[in-house]
Amino acid sequence: MRCNDVNEVFKQISAYFGGEKVGKFFIVNTENYDTHNRILQRLQTDNGRKIIHIYQNLLPNGLPDVDTAVMKAVDDNRYIIVGLSQALMLRDDKELENKLAEILQQPISGYGVILLDHCEQILKKFINRDVRVADRVLLVVGETSSLPQIKLAKSETECIDVTPFFSFGKFLEYMERITDTQINQRPDVTIISKISSNAFARAVYSVQKAEGVYESLQKKDTNFTYLTRKDYGSESQWQWLSKNLSSVKGFADFVCDNFGSTTNLSVNISNAANSSDENKKWLLWLALKIFGEKNNKYLTLVLSNCNDYKEFTKCVYLNLADVKSDDANFNQMYDERKSLLNQMPENRSLIKDYCNKLGKHQRNSIFYLTDNSDTEKTEFMKCLNIYKYNDEELKRAVSKMSKNLSLYIKSFVFSNDNLKLAENDSEFVSKLTLYFTNYKLQKLQNSINAGFLDTVNQYAISRPYNKLQPRSSIISHIDRTGTSLFFFDALGVEYLAFIMAKCEEYSLVAEIFVGHCELPSITEKNKEFISYFDNCFKSDKLDNIKHQNQQYDYQKCKYPIHLFAELEVIDEELRKIQAKIFNEEIACAVIVSDHGASRLAVLYDNELDTTIKMDEPGKHSGRCCPASEDPKLPFAAYENGFSVLANYERFKGGRRADVEVHGGASLEEMLVPIIKLTNKLTNIEIYFINSTIILKPKVVPELMIYSNIPIQNPRLCIENKFYDGELAEDNKHARFLLPQIKRKGNYQAVIYFGNKKMSKSLEFKVERLTKEVDLF
Repeated sequence: MRCNDVNEVFKQISAYFGGEKVGKFFIVNTENYDTHNRILQRLQTDNGRKIIHIYQNLLPNGLPDVDTAVMKAVDDNRYIIVGLSQALMLRDDKELENKLAEILQQPISGYGVILLDHCEQILKKFINRDVRVADRVLLVVGETSSLPQIKLAKSETECIDVTPFFSFGKFLEYMERITDTQINQRPDVTIISKISSNAFARAVYSVQKAEGVYESLQKKDTNFTYLTRKDYGSESQWQWLSKNLSSVKGFADFVCDNFGSTTNLSVNISNAANSSDENKKWLLWLALKIFGEKNNKYLTLVLSNCNDYKEFTKCVYLNLADVKSDDANFNQMYDERKSLLNQMPENRSLIKDYCNKLGKHQRNSIFYLTDNSDTEKTEFMKCLNIYKYNDEELKRAVSKMSKNLSLYIKSFVFSNDNLKLAENDSEFVSKLTLYFTNYKLQKLQNSINAGFLDTVNQYAISRPYNKLQPRSSIISHIDRTGTSLFFFDALGVEYLAFIMAKCEEYSLVAEIFVGHCELPSITEKNKEFISYFDNCFKSDKLDNIKHQNQQYDYQKCKYPIHLFAELEVIDEELRKIQAKIFNEEIACAVIVSDHGASRLAVLYDNELDTTIKMDEPGKHSGRCCPASEDPKLPFAAYENGFSVLANYERFKGGRRADVEVHGGASLEEMLVPIIKLTNKLTNIEIYFINSTIILKPKVVPELMIYSNIPIQNPRLCIENKFYDGELAEDNKHARFLLPQIKRKGNYQAVIYFGNKKMSKSLEFKVERLTKEVDLF
């Protein structure tokens, strides 16, 4: 039987309840939710009838128990069953049809009305089979409403921008009262359940697994749609992110809340890397994947190779090994990698993996190494020992690898001002500059050149250190007013270029003098200078590195990795001096050394073929030997009761040196610096009056400087050569003649007032005079 409106429905229902018992249920079906809702509301106003809601009858697994609900309505009473069809539509259409067939045949003692929806097609089948069924089935005419799409979620965290039902019972309760407006506004409904969507594969309703948290995030924020993949995070990570995004506008805002901005995110790597919060580490990595850092080419490379945040550290360590050293972006990537690793905890295992991976580059491996770890330092020194590099390659490798090392290998230009040589010995100045430049390069490369060894042997006979003043003579003549002594044990002149550069960095003016120590070059014979000063601060750190140091023992490690530690110690001591001067604890510092030391004498590792033998093998590594009289050895000096070797050999019986050696009379052992440090004056202006020189025939090139403070003993150092200046009457201008400048190009000049380095390099340009040709 068909019915066109709700009033007619209730006439039929009233007729059923008012008539004789037929022993069967009366079925009312609607196809429209609004109609279904109005009928239910009117049925609920009749207190004389008991309403049985299917959602109140559930199995232990949370699904509806239809059979129990139906059996409650078979006794001699008046019942209305609501929600049966909604519950049965969670099953397949065959089960729905079979269950309705059973219900139509179910005998009851009283009265029972069952309110169904969306079952018209099945009920018509029953009517066509048995026309008597039509008397107990009321088909309400109306526009068919859409069925909801059901999504099953495991937990609430998967439900982004969705209010889920926390059980099937709540869903069925909602479906009893749903309206067309609600289904149009919310065509999808989400139920939280542990039951798999596979259990509802043939249900009348469309039941699917709810989109995961990641899929939901994609819908909410286009950053996830186009710039991420689901495997970028675990389900728990996406859930954590989803929960936190609920209180902000979007992912970009959340990133800004945590890291301040969506740009320059790499500045947060240090904090994240040292944090115990794994979610924060993942968030930063994800933000970098999404927003990137375009100006950081290495980070861009790492992120492109890294699709799991746990792989990020590994990629940072290893990815540079896959870039060719002649790549146009290699140097930038090298610097960026080093900066990134400085923000992260050291990972020794990955450092080892990186060094092993570099093996494929053979001699070019040196360009990939940094001074971030002892392992890389050792590999760097190993490369220098195994392969031969020209000057350009060596400087390139060192300048990238270590700032300290690059400053160390720079030439310190000796001059008559810091050596105070006799006029007839002035040619020795350039030889001394060349000697120590070559000495440092050989120390670094862990080798001795035959030509250099010849020079050492020549000097072992001529002993040119005697051309220099004794240390005590220099100290006695310098102004020591308000000065404090800083005694650096074993500080040789090889470190002067490094010290000068560091003083410039720390705004200290260094005035340098060079003299010789007393023979033998051991501390106990070279402490006379202490008596010249009221305050003395002594540092043994440098000397301790050179002697009996298990970490750097030459017998265990042949590579000069101790050089890094030497420079760090000197740098540390200079910073201490800077602090004392800047804090006005002292007005002036004078650094003095007792002696230098030789690494090359250790490398040479050869005993002198002589009958003289050390009685005390533990003393001075055989570089000096007590002797009652001069043994007349060509390579040895005799002084203070010692025979002292000036070449690189050692006396028999002497203990082999472990790192570096002293006690002998080589130049690196004998020459010592005296360095006077003061605070650099502020607001000093020094510049060239005209920074361009025009080369003209038979005209000596010249430059003029101006200083806003009085000039004293002006000098320019250009290409390792000093030029003395001529002062003007105002003492603020100085003129320099430069007869050695004969080529056009750009030059660097360092300005000195006497021994005091006054400025960083100033640039000037040299051009040739051009003639105009008259074509007419």
